[in-house]
Amino acid sequence: MSKIYSVEALILRARDYGEADKILTLYTREQGKVSAIAKGVRKPKSRLRGGVQPFSHSRVLLYRGPSLDTVTQAEAVQAFAPLREDLIFLSYASYLVELLECAVPEREPHEGIFRLAVNCLELFPEGDPELVARLFEMRLIYYLGYQPYLNGCMKCGGALEAGPFYLDPGIGGLVCRKCSLDPHGKTRVTAGTASTLKRLLSLDKKSIFRLKISPGTRREMDTALRSYLEYYLERKLKSRRVLEDILGQAGGE
Repeated sequence: MSKIYSVEALILRARDYGEADKILTLYTREQGKVSAIAKGVRKPKSRLRGGVQPFSHSRVLLYRGPSLDTVTQAEAVQAFAPLREDLIFLSYASYLVELLECAVPEREPHEGIFRLAVNCLELFPEGDPELVARLFEMRLIYYLGYQPYLNGCMKCGGALEAGPFYLDPGIGGLVCRKCSLDPHGKTRVTAGTASTLKRLLSLDKKSIFRLKISPGTRREMDTALRSYLEYYLERKLKSRRVLEDILGQAGGE
């Protein structure tokens, strides 16, 4: 097996290492999540700088190492500059890449997840980044095999119209009030919210901006998907808390 290989990558994270290097976390189309070192990249004349900026969609040449791979070439395909020029877009993008980094294992490529992440980073500046985030969450859950059952009560088979329902990540879907012996800590989900979540799996990416969603449904989607993801990830994401703080400040202005 050749130790030199080329990948199409999203730069998820970059942290300083030593005097001039950076340790990168890449999500690649061909190899999945990869950790690598970019040597000398913090030097002003480094040719790697433009291709290893966080959120960049890049073509990267790597040398396979015993623990960390080494970046030998990097060229940005899409820099996603608008994401860095607006605090809200930046916060949503930071949440997306942290969620992706936490959710996927090392060296397990998935073409669908890679394209989903690239598409959502493209969509954030086009309008309604909140809805784009819900699209990413829902489709990521689907690709990871954790898609919740949203057609009715998983226990008694009750129809959605009979609501209200609660999303129970422990059993992987909706349960009605009668079957949910302890609704504490579970997210209430109306029939309209369940229907919208299902539509996010089937709509063309550009069509999501034509969805008309009430503030109440948006809140339910946000809360339901957050609790569902935290259950499966077994952690809370720092970028999610930062995003909520920024949105709260923006809403208060």
